[in-house]
Amino acid sequence: MIRRRQLPVSSRLSAGALARGALATLVTPRTNASSHQHVADTLRTRYRAHSVALVDSGTSALVAALRLVAGAQGTVAYPGYTCVDLIAAARHAGVRVRLYDIDPITLSPDLDSLLRVLSDGANAVVVANLFGFPADVASVRVIADQFGVPIIEDAAQHAGATLHGARAGALGDVSILSFGRGKGLTAGNGGAVLSRDPRWDDAVTELAHQLPVPSRGVNDVIGAAASWLVGRPAVYDIPASMPSLHLGETVYHDAHDPATLSMAAAQILRSTLEHADHDTVRRQRTASTLADAVQQSTRFRACIPVGTGNAGYLRFPIIADPTVAPIPRLGIVRSYPRPLAEQPELQALLLPSSEPFYGARELATQLLTLPTHHMVGAGDLRQLTAWLRTT
Repeated sequence: MIRRRQLPVSSRLSAGALARGALATLVTPRTNASSHQHVADTLRTRYRAHSVALVDSGTSALVAALRLVAGAQGTVAYPGYTCVDLIAAARHAGVRVRLYDIDPITLSPDLDSLLRVLSDGANAVVVANLFGFPADVASVRVIADQFGVPIIEDAAQHAGATLHGARAGALGDVSILSFGRGKGLTAGNGGAVLSRDPRWDDAVTELAHQLPVPSRGVNDVIGAAASWLVGRPAVYDIPASMPSLHLGETVYHDAHDPATLSMAAAQILRSTLEHADHDTVRRQRTASTLADAVQQSTRFRACIPVGTGNAGYLRFPIIADPTVAPIPRLGIVRSYPRPLAEQPELQALLLPSSEPFYGARELATQLLTLPTHHMVGAGDLRQLTAWLRTT
């Protein structure tokens, strides 16, 4: 799995949620089964899914979705700029990849590019909701239906985004969620595969039944607690000063076969799901303040949700003058360092393309993101808006 290791992005992880997660490492299997069932039922309702499988990570969820929808040696259309964990999932699932471009302002698929790519042939198309911005799945579906291509919605970063009033994560034929650190729904680790298409409903249900017995999840509690402790912008200097964390670097780790969401992660997720919509509203309010400051600058452009979409703002993305440097101590960081077409780990899977990837290249060189989560206090917000206005 490849990860762009950035400064922590905390969702609402209360001390109580962490304590319940810690206790989950000691509970009986019956209690654990109840937690998993509660989470699965909540996700099924929240995302209008027919069937749900709870797995150990968002990457594992995508591995499972690719195997189900595209099949071994199938061809998948990927966005040209997105989380590089998608590469590890493609490699482990054994699929080939075609890339389409991304609109750098909306962070949604470039529909002309997607049309050209699907014309070359694909068994599935993956659309991703970047930084809490909704991908235009409705328009993608119009094109995909022309070629009979199903849609996998990578909603790992959806963070409460909506499109035409529908929740992101509830728009694809199959959707995947991530509950890892830095996601809107944080449980320390974990992910989910959701189907709302009869072609894969039974397969996802079968996957859920075949997964191994869940671990207790001690590491998930430790990881979630660490993220919570250093999630405040006031202490960003601490992780930023530790080279061993490789923050801002790209580190590759292979994906693996899906395991089960741990006991602790299931307990933490129950709590974060209760607060998810409230946290989205708080992030949107913070983003509104940051957007006002961007309007007073000549060196930044704020990304804008596509059409009637509403962003959940996992982060606040801006297109910056290339000379503007990130400031990790304020949580102002670059995102993925290069387009997927330039990632060496993808080359063996990548099918030839004449796409120029103008949008993906612009995002790789000019995108900065700012923190929006609930630990951003009034003082932090003043620093961020002052930087936006004066830089």
